[in-house]
Amino acid sequence: MDNLKLNDTICFYRKKQGLTQEELAVKLGVTNQSVSKWESAQCCPDISLLPKLADIFGISIDELFGKEPKPTTNNYDLCTEFPWPDDEKLRVVFAKGRKILDKSDNINECISIRFPHDCNETTRQYFKVEVFGNICCDGSINGDVIGHGMIECNQINGDIKECKSNISCKGDINGDVIADGNVGCGDSISGNVGCGENVACGDGIGGKVTCGGSITCGDGINGDVKCAGNIECEKIEGNVECEKIEGNVECKGNIIYK
Repeated sequence: MDNLKLNDTICFYRKKQGLTQEELAVKLGVTNQSVSKWESAQCCPDISLLPKLADIFGISIDELFGKEPKPTTNNYDLCTEFPWPDDEKLRVVFAKGRKILDKSDNINECISIRFPHDCNETTRQYFKVEVFGNICCDGSINGDVIGHGMIECNQINGDIKECKSNISCKGDINGDVIADGNVGCGDSISGNVGCGENVACGDGIGGKVTCGGSITCGDGINGDVKCAGNIECEKIEGNVECEKIEGNVECKGNIIYK
């Protein structure tokens, strides 16, 4: 195609689209004699018609003049470890940076993520985990987490930097939590909590809480509280802004009812 001239490419792509000279002329608003003259190289189309010609043929103006199209690139082409072609097949990949550690062609198959044993709250040697999907983990996650779906696990020894859905944790969350949905924690949350819906915590919350729904806490909250719904807990160290408080609460700050 690189050696084709404009008259050749017009003829080539017209036929590729299954158009007659007359049909192409109608689309362009010219006579079929004009199209015939273009293809026989007697004259060239007006420059104002070139973008419309390219649109009709579904190509770029460069391709209209016989230049080969540049290959399209995907974001993951930066990863030289990927061994397969761009064949539209869905694959599940576990990677560290740009290096593939595990993979599967079955999107329903679980991939085990293994952390070194010395990754914990004391050593602060964390792995950062980002999952473009749901996280369903029987064990603990010893690192900071970004989840583009829901998160279900036993314990998190780090911050949940972002969760696009709900969080359900059987044990502790030893860090801050940011989620678009509900946050459910069987034990305590060490840091601050920001979520779009409800917070339910078996024990206490070590920081401030901002949520779009209600708060149920088995122990105290050691920070300011701002929520759109009800609050049920034993003690709040900071200020409270809410719709209603259920039961008796010891509050060391101000209470503002919305």
